Amino acid sequence: MLGEIGEGSFLQGPITFHYGKHTKIGKHTFINFNFTVQDDASVIIGDHCDIGPNVTIVTPLHPMLANERRSLCDKDGNKKRLCYAEPVKIGSGCWICANVIICPGVVIGNNTVVGAGSVVTRDIPANSFAAGAPCKVIRALTQADSLKRKPEILADNQIL
Repeated sequence: MLGEIGEGSFLQGPITFHYGKHTKIGKHTFINFNFTVQDDASVIIGDHCDIGPNVTIVTPLHPMLANERRSLCDKDGNKKRLCYAEPVKIGSGCWICANVIICPGVVIGNNTVVGAGSVVTRDIPANSFAAGAPCKVIRALTQADSLKRKPEILADNQIL
C-alpha cells in the first residue's frame, strides 16, 4: 500500500491514505491512530519520528477563485475540474503532536517538535519547537529541554 516503509516502523490504525504509493516512511517511526494522508504528491517522513493521533497531511491545492474551481480547460479545450499538489517532507527525529494539520509544500526540518493542534502552512527549520495556527517557531530546542533537568519526570529512568 505504501511507497516505502522502513524497518521497525509502526502505524496504529485506523489510518487513511489517498494513494499510499506516494508516501515514504523512514525507519523506527511511530504513527498513532487516525493518521490521514492525502498524498496526491509525495510525502516523505524521516527516521525515528513520532506522530501523534489525528494528524493530517495534505498535498493538494485547489484554485482560490470559485469559477476556476468549477472548471478549467485543458490544453485541448476540454472542461475539467483540476487541482495540483505540492510535496510534504518531515525530517528525521521529529515529533508531530496530536491534531496537527500539515499543508501542501511544507518542509519540517530534522529534530523538530510541532505542538498539538498546530496548522503548519510554511516550512519549519530543524531543531525548533513550533506551534499555533498558523504554526510558527516558538524557540530553538536546546539542552535546557533535556529530561536531565526534569528529575520529577525522569524518576529512576536513564537517558541513553
